Amino acid sequence: MGGHRVGDQGPDDDGYDEEGYDESQRAEILEATTEGPSDGNLLTDLVPDMGDADVDDEDGLDMESDELGEEDDDAEQSDEAIAEDELQEEFEDDDLEDDDDLDDRDEDALEP
Repeated sequence: MGGHRVGDQGPDDDGYDEEGYDESQRAEILEATTEGPSDGNLLTDLVPDMGDADVDDEDGLDMESDELGEEDDDAEQSDEAIAEDELQEEFEDDDLEDDDDLDDRDEDALEP
């Protein structure tokens, strides 16, 4: 029978693990050090990052209008970019003519 059995809280169990962390509440102690190693300073006024902040609000950039940008007809791709696009299309179509025609960089990308 597999698995991990979690024991009941006994009379000598105060809810803290060996390092002093409150495991029953999953408490988070934020430790910060300044200017090199120290014993650590416990900062109690920090708000933990829960990872649910709205990323769009952080940069403070807003669109001026609802118009979309236009494609620049005069823009040109480099020869390397064109060759890469053609190789990608052939790969997606499974239409690579000959693997011997690939240079080392392309071969490494397609056959790691």
